[in-house]
Amino acid sequence: MIPALQHMGDPATRSRRGHRSLARRTADALGRAVADVLENDELASTPGLMQSLDPRVKLVSILAFAVATSLVHSLPVLLGLTLTTVAFAAASKVPLASFAAKVWSTAGFFGALLAAPAATAWITPGPVLVPLGPLSVTAPGLLIAARLVTRVAAGAGFGLLVVWTTRWTDLLRALSAVGVPELVVATLAMTQKQIMSLLRTVENMHLARESRMLSVGTVHENRGWVVERMAFVARRSMKTADDVYDAMLARGFDGHMPSLAALRTRAADWGWLLTSAAVCALALGIDRMVFPL
Repeated sequence: MIPALQHMGDPATRSRRGHRSLARRTADALGRAVADVLENDELASTPGLMQSLDPRVKLVSILAFAVATSLVHSLPVLLGLTLTTVAFAAASKVPLASFAAKVWSTAGFFGALLAAPAATAWITPGPVLVPLGPLSVTAPGLLIAARLVTRVAAGAGFGLLVVWTTRWTDLLRALSAVGVPELVVATLAMTQKQIMSLLRTVENMHLARESRMLSVGTVHENRGWVVERMAFVARRSMKTADDVYDAMLARGFDGHMPSLAALRTRAADWGWLLTSAAVCALALGIDRMVFPL
């Protein structure tokens, strides 16, 4: 009997017939990843507060906000900086629900994971709020954890704003302008292109397998196929990287990344830079004078 027909007669296969196969789920996930990248490019082209700024000024100002966030100790000021990221996102026409979801599902989650031990009496003794023995949650520990999570979320929010409101080519040009080594900029540029190409390749492989399968297959077969494809993609990515680099050298690449993007600083950009510096200084001043340690 044909193996695919044998799988269709398998009870476990019949029970999974109403579910999407591994290839279908993976292809859908890869398609969403590519769509997110394209959506970011579209968002960076829309008119908005952050989109209208010179990428160099934007990068410096956001870096200043991130540094100020790392130096602030009081929870109210950190919450204020977090709300500032939301205000910037709204002024830049960034979907707030998507912005909050990405910040808190990644930075917020891992920040909470790292801060969780600090909230316990084992690390931070003090008045107990939730008695759990040596893992009891204390008031000072909860405050420390809240400050850490808020600081991470605010810093991630500022960084995400730069990525979402700046075209990739403009961002690379701004990185070169502020003194980032050309090797790093070239690596970032090639990595972005390589990732997009590999995402498309993997998506097409999964769709091709999906179109040729009469059943979802067994768990063992799916795992084996995924491992084989992972090895294939790894080999292909290394070969493609070597081929691209050889092609660049053949065309005169000397480590410098030229750009056709013409960056111009206007009066509004200088005004934004001064306002950002004033807001950062105000946040640090309030943190030191109103909420001293």
